[in-house]
Amino acid sequence: MPADPTVVARVLDQHWPDAACELQARDPWELLIAAILSARTSDVQVNKVMAALNEHLVGPAGMAIMDHRDLERVINRVPLFRQKARAIVEAARAVVRHHGGQVPRDAAALIALPGVGRKVAAVVLGNAFGIPAIAADVHVTRLAKRLGWAPTEEPRAAETAVSARFPPADWVRRCHQFIRLGREHCKRTTPRCERCPLSTVCPQLITPLVP
Repeated sequence: MPADPTVVARVLDQHWPDAACELQARDPWELLIAAILSARTSDVQVNKVMAALNEHLVGPAGMAIMDHRDLERVINRVPLFRQKARAIVEAARAVVRHHGGQVPRDAAALIALPGVGRKVAAVVLGNAFGIPAIAADVHVTRLAKRLGWAPTEEPRAAETAVSARFPPADWVRRCHQFIRLGREHCKRTTPRCERCPLSTVCPQLITPLVP
């Protein structure tokens, strides 16, 4: 039987009431860059790179005239840094060309930017602009499936599952809480079920837990 979302919400709020975005950014443009960099790496590593990058950040207009190879040298500690550098420079050019140098507040416009998919767009919408959005990262998709809400770990299935069970005002907070739960307890290969605060309602509580 799928987990009761009311119980899940209560437990999440008890254990992670202050869960929030851990990417360090001072404005929507920096958050967009950090979210692009975050693919296949940790927030901790991204924040280290952002600290170095902040010495070079000059906003979309300045970055739009950069050579992506110069950016590569600054972000080369993250996976796929060449692709990400090119995407960030191209995204800066698109923001300047099509949006007057301002990061758009529209999901479709964000997704149209180079290097930006649904998850990155949701991160920016929810955390930079306070617009309800579900950032279906690997933790959110894993939890949605293990709680019996989604048939697969496909991001759109997780988006549908979470949006159907919580009001829009809670979407951003719930995603951050799921990320904390996934990191601390519901890991992919070595879940700590015996310590998990959702162990009494999780329909997948078996040992070993199938990823």
